[in-house]
Amino acid sequence: MVKKRRIKIRIKRFIRTFKRPIIILASLLLIILVLNITNSNYVVDTIKDRTNLIINNSNVTKDLNQNIYVENEVVYISTADIKNFFDNTIMYDSNYNMIITCGKEKVASITIGNSEIEVNSAKVKLKSFATEKDGIYYLPLSELGDIYGIKTIYEPSTNIVTVDYLSKEYIISTANKNVSVKYKPENLSKTVAKVKKGDSVIIVNNNENIKNGWTKIRTTSGILGYVKTNKIGQMNYIRENMPENIKEENVITWNVFSSEYNIKDRTATLADGTKILSPTFFNLRDESKGKLNVLIENNENKYINWAHKNGYKIWASVSNRGYKNTTKDALNDYKNRKYMIEQIVDYIVTYKLDGINISFTSIPEESLNNFSRFLTELEPRLNEIGAVLSVDTLEASSGIVKCTYKASV
Repeated sequence: MVKKRRIKIRIKRFIRTFKRPIIILASLLLIILVLNITNSNYVVDTIKDRTNLIINNSNVTKDLNQNIYVENEVVYISTADIKNFFDNTIMYDSNYNMIITCGKEKVASITIGNSEIEVNSAKVKLKSFATEKDGIYYLPLSELGDIYGIKTIYEPSTNIVTVDYLSKEYIISTANKNVSVKYKPENLSKTVAKVKKGDSVIIVNNNENIKNGWTKIRTTSGILGYVKTNKIGQMNYIRENMPENIKEENVITWNVFSSEYNIKDRTATLADGTKILSPTFFNLRDESKGKLNVLIENNENKYINWAHKNGYKIWASVSNRGYKNTTKDALNDYKNRKYMIEQIVDYIVTYKLDGINISFTSIPEESLNNFSRFLTELEPRLNEIGAVLSVDTLEASSGIVKCTYKASV
């Protein structure tokens, strides 16, 4: 009995001695466990020591070719990254030391070091300019919103640049309580930001949104994460998704057409039943540097009225008449291409045409790339005025001229 009593006394002394350290150790183990759960699968979205770029609620910083930078509140981005994210046709023209970039309805020519740029046919003054550093060209992205249809904001507190397309929906809400923004839609997930009661948040309306009582949001400082849905108020649609005018490439074959107006013409019917006439109204002048001859006279004006009255769309044809030197001069120089495009746009508006057909033959091999460039620079200008662009191609094996055009679907 005495021996058992002594053992119990020793056990009690041991517990009294080590009770506090055991509790502390257990607490530490619990904290470590919670921290491990909190940080599980956590990947830092923002990259330290770099200005981060968020495009349409996605952090694309890791995909940048060059770091973006901010100077005098202007956000600069390399032309290589413009090509990746905004315009895959962007080019540098060494003849004029300028960058030519296209949006859906805009073409901009930006001379390096000059704050005045040209957008379509208008001169625009910027507070900054395109620049070159170590052989890399940078554009002032925050000033080119009208070209790409975007809004760019820089938040110094987080060193984050956000870019939103103005054609995409934009939804905001207000926090009705102080709330922690979580990396994942889980209570134990890492907190990436804090939002105070009354602060606005941008709703990220994608497939992850409103998941198990959580809503994915972007703070006004650019941080992405999740908050409890019941801790934010009603969602307010500032802007809804604009329907995308997707254009699909189609091919038609021209057929012979004749009318009482004795005009060189062709006809075709589109898949939707639309009837097209393509009269030759314009051609390149000899050695003209892009100057077009206008073949429209009073008879042609009567023809246009007759065609529209009888349900035809007119895609007037522009011919190069197979003149190689004239074609090369018109295509291989940006200012000549631009001059030709300005005339085409003006004539479409003046004569109320529905589209244009580019019918160039015998294009010199050294001008083929610039012919593609001409079409790239022409298309946004026609999109702006709602006109169709079509291009003739000759099937060498059959000798049949076919026409490629883009129609909205």
